[in-house]
Amino acid sequence: MSTLLSLPQVRTEQARKPDTRDLLPLERYEKILVSFSGGKDSLALVLDLLERGVPRDRIQLWHQCVDGEAGVDQPFVDWPCTESYVRAVGQALGVRVLFQWRLGGFLGEMLKEDARTRPVRFERQDGSIGQAGGLKSKVGTRRMFPQASGNLAVRWCSAVLKIDAMALALNNEPAFRSGRFLVLTGERREESANRATYAEREPHRCDCTRRRVDAWRSVIDWSEEKVWDIMRRWRIQPHPAYRLGFSRVSCLTCIFAGPDQWASVRKIAPDRFARIAAYEREFGCTIKQGMTVEQLADRSTPYPACDDPDLVSLAMSSAYPTDQVVVPPGEWRLPPGAFKRGGGPT
Repeated sequence: MSTLLSLPQVRTEQARKPDTRDLLPLERYEKILVSFSGGKDSLALVLDLLERGVPRDRIQLWHQCVDGEAGVDQPFVDWPCTESYVRAVGQALGVRVLFQWRLGGFLGEMLKEDARTRPVRFERQDGSIGQAGGLKSKVGTRRMFPQASGNLAVRWCSAVLKIDAMALALNNEPAFRSGRFLVLTGERREESANRATYAEREPHRCDCTRRRVDAWRSVIDWSEEKVWDIMRRWRIQPHPAYRLGFSRVSCLTCIFAGPDQWASVRKIAPDRFARIAAYEREFGCTIKQGMTVEQLADRSTPYPACDDPDLVSLAMSSAYPTDQVVVPPGEWRLPPGAFKRGGGPT
């Protein structure tokens, strides 16, 4: 049995002091929806809300399952542990978790041929399953991996499987037909020149005349050090990807992965790596322009932590233990994947 994690009892000198410039009237929003990947930045979003005193019952963690329905469809690109890690974090924090997914997931969209993009299903507020989309999209063919680009039209995985999935769920949730809602995402200016230009606050794409939906990038001006510090205060065990040496919690086989990451994937998930390589050959189009994943992996070596069989087993398991979300006092450690560059969009 896990115990509900309370606000940190002891505040260190490094603890965040609220800045009046970044305060929103949070009490006015009926629900605050955190786009929650399980990565460090989305964890910072929810922990910051709790430190600001937002009641847990007004916060929800919304996670988009990139490979399809949670617990049903087999992972193709994502970490096997991510969905259970997300659930375990929600349980430890006492915050509700809701899942959204595109039917067929990443693999179904990648293999689409003379077909429409499939609908999105999502967990509703009343516990039922809703469905939306898939009726008006253009008939088309993909049969290629998303390309490593800041352009979401060619990096379709982010748009189709995450951004659009959450928007369709929000727009078609009966409980959200009217009211005032806030959506949080974890982009930070420090990550790239492109993200440095993002607005901190703006109307969300789901804002309309019958309801108010605001978007807030609440950690956009945070340093990575500040992000890790709030996780340390709460003693939240980072996602296994960071502990293996990966710099980001996106997909295990992220299209932005560099040589060291592909070498690590080949070591800890050889079957998955082989499938990716086979699809590159079948499509006649590589993920990284001019270089196959096999050539990338050959240029480097796996992260040292990939030699830890227990950690690899945890990362590749579909059942993350709830009693491993919060570490005992004094035992939190910065993971090997901290403060690395690369492996993400620019």
